[in-house]
Amino acid sequence: MSFERLEAIRKSISESEVDALLVTHPVNRRYLSGFDGSSGLLLISCNQSYLITDFRYLEQAEKQAEAFTIIRRHDELYPGLAEIINQNGWKKIGFEAKQLIYDSYREMTEKVKSQWVPLTDTVEKLRMVKNAAELTVMSKGAAQLDRAFSHLLTLIRPGVSERQLALELEIFLLRAGAEEKSFKFIVASGPRGALPHGVATEKTMMVGEMVTLDFGAVFDGYATDMTRTVCLGKPDQLQLSIYELVRKAQAEAAKAVGPQKNTKEIDSVARDIIEQRGYGDNFGHGLGHGIGLETHEAPTLSQLSDTILEPGMVVTIEPGVYLPGLGGVRIEDMVYVTETGAHSMTTSTRELIII
Repeated sequence: MSFERLEAIRKSISESEVDALLVTHPVNRRYLSGFDGSSGLLLISCNQSYLITDFRYLEQAEKQAEAFTIIRRHDELYPGLAEIINQNGWKKIGFEAKQLIYDSYREMTEKVKSQWVPLTDTVEKLRMVKNAAELTVMSKGAAQLDRAFSHLLTLIRPGVSERQLALELEIFLLRAGAEEKSFKFIVASGPRGALPHGVATEKTMMVGEMVTLDFGAVFDGYATDMTRTVCLGKPDQLQLSIYELVRKAQAEAAKAVGPQKNTKEIDSVARDIIEQRGYGDNFGHGLGHGIGLETHEAPTLSQLSDTILEPGMVVTIEPGVYLPGLGGVRIEDMVYVTETGAHSMTTSTRELIII
């Protein structure tokens, strides 16, 4: 896998008119090399590839990063970096402008007298399109979220706290093979449902409340993400109305996903439906985001995004309506783009579940 990705990044390096690329972002390092240790840098040119790491990870790096020459990092990083650059005669080195902190940049440019060229999203653009192996991993992870949601439905009842529910959810996913949570779980009941990122608290759930559950976990390095909103007891007319509005917006936006579709236009599909009912101001976030090795990655689906979708991209579709003091509704699925349309990885019912 890493050999194919090396060829792709080398094409990008050539197009960027630099001699080599320094990769410092851990996620990009893993994507290109396969190495998932906590310490390391990649230095890649059109014919050389180096992984610099410390003593703790030498054996691991040899096994995971077969396409790379492994260099042991000693106490001083930059002299070793300069030596590799000088040995290869590289003059212009690209670096990840969004990932390198200023102190590291300052030290690097002081101690390595090359021409440093800031590059943006060079690796991230490659990561947007998943291959068959990645889609398989993510589909299996999404299936575990569906199982977890079914389990949650047996636990939701009056008097149970949001935090209790989040803890049970985390335990279930870890037992199902998850490495960790993708993010702090959102369990927002009653009026707290108006908080799009209302992480679980000690609040207990009550009859008549809507409960929004937004959760995900990492499986084999890949994040998953899903949201459902349920009602504890019989919903009132406003709750029913808002739920059906969000369900319709989510369904129509999901139908609009496909190859050569514009992300801004897909966002507009859901946004227009919600605005036509007078709730445009209550849907204040983007429709969704890319997901993969990171929970939030390119492409973004919003009014600020203008990406053309391609087969293999995986995005979330998650419109919501939030009413301060009353609550809110959000429904979210992970969807991947196919050659002819799109396919939802998360499949739990989107009809309102009344508990």
